[in-house]
Amino acid sequence: MSSGRKVLVTGATGHLGTAVCRALFDAGHEVRATDRRYVADSLVKPLLGDLLDEHFVYRAVEGCDAVVHLGNHPNMFAGPSPQQILAENVRMNANVFWASAQLGVRDIVFASSVQVMLRLHGNGHEAPYDLPYLPLDENAPRNPGTNPYAMSKEVGERVLETLCAEYPALCATALRYPMLPRDYWANHLRQTKLPSPSRLNIGECVTHLLLGDAGKLVCQALLHRKPGYRQYFPAWSIQFRDVSVEDLRKLYYSHVPLRSADKPLREFVDLSALKRELDWEPTERIEVQLDGPLA
Repeated sequence: MSSGRKVLVTGATGHLGTAVCRALFDAGHEVRATDRRYVADSLVKPLLGDLLDEHFVYRAVEGCDAVVHLGNHPNMFAGPSPQQILAENVRMNANVFWASAQLGVRDIVFASSVQVMLRLHGNGHEAPYDLPYLPLDENAPRNPGTNPYAMSKEVGERVLETLCAEYPALCATALRYPMLPRDYWANHLRQTKLPSPSRLNIGECVTHLLLGDAGKLVCQALLHRKPGYRQYFPAWSIQFRDVSVEDLRKLYYSHVPLRSADKPLREFVDLSALKRELDWEPTERIEVQLDGPLA
């Protein structure tokens, strides 16, 4: 793929959208941005509209070579009700994906979520944690439970799979993003002694990805394009100084099966497919000091 393609970014004024637009610009692409709100200092002036309006979506997509779809309610707490989060996210995803396929767009990158494959109990901090196996990778089965946000991502992934079967030239990539901390929060963690790992997203194996890395991954997905549907889990786990991954596994995930039972666990996430297929890996992870021994 040559640089300089026209790429539509939905949800472009959000934190992830800003990072993605910046990475696309740096890679030499022309960016068309859309969002429901106007942000004066946006990297690119957004085309204002609602992704729930399929006619607006067709106008936004027309003439673009690729679509990066980030525009959804961002979590299970973001909407007025679970029903509305699920219904509106599914509708936005369907509008964007069908318009893209019908208008001849050949590359779609979709911001899915780690939560599509991890059934969260309550707020995600309640044990036992429902993980399929360790280390986690892109092949983990969909298991959203009753989380309406995760359910909407599951439907989005399935729609892309189906459209790829209908449109053989379509290249669709779902990125199951973990927690995407802002810089100030990541720096706060680095400078703070934490009482316990359970104060973080332990139900998601304390996985995270810094926004700069998340944006660059989108560029790599567009660069290393391949017809058909594929999905990835781009994440690193927070590293606790003086605590091994195996120690954390024994404390929090002793019930979770290991993919290689005869070896000690060195990482909670297997990034080998991302390295092999997209030539990508995160450049920086958060390291945290615990305030006392692991308990």
